Amino acid sequence: EEYGENNNGCRCLNKTADLTSLTERACTTSSGAPGVTLTLRSGSCAPLNYGSNICQPHDLVYDPICDISLATQPNFPLYCLQSWCYVDADACVRDTDNAVYRSSYFPVESGVDMFYSYDACNSTGNSWMEFVERRALGGIHIKASVPSYLEPMIFKRDGEGNIIDEPGEEYYDNSVPYEGAYMNYIKEIMRIAKGDITNVTYTYKSRSSTLKHPSSHYTAAVQDIENGLVDMSIGPFWITGERLKLAAFTVPLIYDRTVLVIPKPGSKNSLSYQTSKVLAPFTAGLWGVVILVIVCTSLLSVWFANGSATKRVLRRRTKQQPRFSRQQFGIYARLSLDSILEKGLFFFSGG
Repeated sequence: EEYGENNNGCRCLNKTADLTSLTERACTTSSGAPGVTLTLRSGSCAPLNYGSNICQPHDLVYDPICDISLATQPNFPLYCLQSWCYVDADACVRDTDNAVYRSSYFPVESGVDMFYSYDACNSTGNSWMEFVERRALGGIHIKASVPSYLEPMIFKRDGEGNIIDEPGEEYYDNSVPYEGAYMNYIKEIMRIAKGDITNVTYTYKSRSSTLKHPSSHYTAAVQDIENGLVDMSIGPFWITGERLKLAAFTVPLIYDRTVLVIPKPGSKNSLSYQTSKVLAPFTAGLWGVVILVIVCTSLLSVWFANGSATKRVLRRRTKQQPRFSRQQFGIYARLSLDSILEKGLFFFSGG
């Protein structure tokens, strides 16, 4: 590296060779000399010795925002007047207490790794840092979709000036402007941004996303963000797990208070009410089926398990009696009742 000015061990470097190597960003300056494009300033072409060798206000000459004719204006950026240069970061942080910053014009991804310092030039980088914070987005243009209408938050008007309740053909006509509280909110954000957001244009959600999410216009609009068709979507979105997988959300502007309404519990201690609670798990029809199954299984078990033994006893005692006497009926009835009670208790006690 070639070194230029020195400030107690934090010296300016000659970075001409590094900027020359960026052939994909080569340009021609207004004087006809070879130059390099500054990424954060569209169309700005600086000479290849930009920021090299000496301390001077390089931005005052090559940054379009730093128009010297506007120097007397109250909004003129103060960083334009501050001197700086590219430096050896390792030497500066080792040998001095000067603040050093990695270049956002020429980051590592561009093929070079360059650092600059205002302190090395007995200047201050505070005004530049403040400007960067205010211009975090770099003066971008935002394309935003609108999923649906919701008066008074967001809506369109027909040719007679009446508010349209449901989207129609005008929804797909971007020449019909949107109105409402959300639009006013975006305008206020742009005013506060002071040029960091240059413009916001509104458009419709895609028909393909609507087909993919037919149950929700809002999820379809979020799908367009995931697909890269728009930068953001504006509307009263509920933050759901499905939508969070597709896009990030801003801090909520409005909170919906959702409550669950149930009948007020009462104090009922009557026998009929307590009995009905016991029977509540099943419907009346299902209870009938359960009881029928218990009765049938009990009768069958009596018939197959005890029928032959009972018949032998009855033959010895009632040889002269009719084939199915009243005594036999009583025996079977008692056995059946006993079996029904046994199986019923087994079922209702849970085994």
